[in-house]
Amino acid sequence: MQLQELIFQGVLAQSRPARVRIDEPLQVLELPAGVGASDVQDLLVLCLYPAQAAALEDRVFKASGGVKLACAFLARGSSLRVVRQAATESVRLQRKTTSGYEELARGAADVQRALQEKLNLPDLATFYALHLWRFDFDIETVINAATLGNDPRIPELARLYLTSLEVESIEDQIKELDLRVEDGQRALGEGAELEEKLTRAREKLAEVELAELSDEEIELLQSRDARMDDYDAQLGRLQSQLDTERRQIELSVPDEPTRTPLFWLGVGIALAAFVASLVFHQTHRIFALGSIPGLALGAFVLLRYYTSLSKASVHQVRLDSIRRRISQLREEQIRVLEQVEHTLLHAGVEREEELQARIPMARKLRTVIQRMESQLEAVRTNPEYRRARKELDSLQAELVELKRRRSELPSFVMNSFQLENDLQSLGADPVEIRANADQGADGSAAPLPSNPLELLKWVAERNGQWIHGALSESTRAMWSKVCGHVLSERFSDVSLDDRGELRVEALTGEQLELWQRTRSAEVQVVVCALALSLFISTARGDERSGLESIWIADPALMMTPAHASRLESVFKSAARQGQIAILGAKS
Repeated sequence: MQLQELIFQGVLAQSRPARVRIDEPLQVLELPAGVGASDVQDLLVLCLYPAQAAALEDRVFKASGGVKLACAFLARGSSLRVVRQAATESVRLQRKTTSGYEELARGAADVQRALQEKLNLPDLATFYALHLWRFDFDIETVINAATLGNDPRIPELARLYLTSLEVESIEDQIKELDLRVEDGQRALGEGAELEEKLTRAREKLAEVELAELSDEEIELLQSRDARMDDYDAQLGRLQSQLDTERRQIELSVPDEPTRTPLFWLGVGIALAAFVASLVFHQTHRIFALGSIPGLALGAFVLLRYYTSLSKASVHQVRLDSIRRRISQLREEQIRVLEQVEHTLLHAGVEREEELQARIPMARKLRTVIQRMESQLEAVRTNPEYRRARKELDSLQAELVELKRRRSELPSFVMNSFQLENDLQSLGADPVEIRANADQGADGSAAPLPSNPLELLKWVAERNGQWIHGALSESTRAMWSKVCGHVLSERFSDVSLDDRGELRVEALTGEQLELWQRTRSAEVQVVVCALALSLFISTARGDERSGLESIWIADPALMMTPAHASRLESVFKSAARQGQIAILGAKS
């Protein structure tokens, strides 16, 4: 598969269609004004890896209108192209026929999957490193996608797969532990039966036991009816006494003297005698003595009136006392009822009848529990029981932890076997997914590449060019040959160690470290030479990568003109193995 042409419009300030085309195995491509090599490379990624270029789409297509993008390439004797607009669902893979273009796939995911499966397109990390000589991408995101596969559905499917495996494993362990717990309980013998009964009794006690009530509160609840009856009886007696006193008062209070005829009779007699004594004072002055009986009669009426008032006041005092006592009794009755209501609320029951039923039941259960605890303490002195009990406690603790872990996972998961088949159908390796997950859980996962040489080592591992902890001999020999030709004979023997660090046979460790710090242009030569060697080895190999094109920025921008000139002669030789396009260089 070799790239032929890239056409774009509506991006990179190109209002008209812009074309970048390669016709020779080695060709320097002139780019439209304002378009750089990295821009062209980004457009290639958007065409060939549409399902993994969401972040790139947001950046390149931002504030762009009327986007049209096409990438044409030759694969297995057929002319194909990928065309798209800004939306990912607009991506289409087409094959040229005599009557036009036939659509092979539509949509970002299907197009990328078709390129991967049918044309053996390399993963995106390999594409960046070997075919673009770019190392400025999001290594973690791209490598993770490459590890799982290029299909964008794989990461989520892999997550579901690992979750399903974890759930199935935990559920199997729970079933096994349940059986072992049952065996452990049987091994306890009589103690197990006692423990079971004790557990049920404690559960029942927890159901019927009231909140902590004092003896006074319990006594109050138990004597509530008797006290209410006593209050009612006292109130009845007092009410009867109240009525009696009211009648006594009514009987004791006399009419006023002015309303008594006897009073007026006495007044009349006294007045008549007094008047007669005045009229007949010469002859019948004796009549004046008649006023004495009259006044005595009036005095008798007044005395009897005030005596009756005194008796009525005594009954009134008794009446007031009875009323106060009735009021006190009613207040006490209300206070007792409020205390009962408060106690019911505190005990957590709604009806007093329920409370009265639960109090004796709780007492009986506490007595039963104490007796069973005494029996169990006697059983626990048996060494065999203690050993079985300790083992059972350990199993139960493990079971509780497993159930806790299971509760944190989804309640429903798909069958792992079905998910495994789905992953395999998408090109992902379930074994590798499980291995990566195990490494991550153990904290032993390999660190991500942090520099270009480490990334190229990772690419070599994926493409079968890293054998027994070192680069394949053919790749290392080619790399050394290119370095020796472009740099000097000192670099005619280079290699990578198992950590992806550069080793030069002619340089000591200190010399190599000093060289890497001070000769950045020569370091770039070494990196480019390794990328080119890996590309050629892949092209000569068993077609692990179906892409036979390199589209790179002008190497002269990364190294000295002398190094770039020597590297150009290497390109002429390498062009026999694959297509090389140098973007943005002057012809």
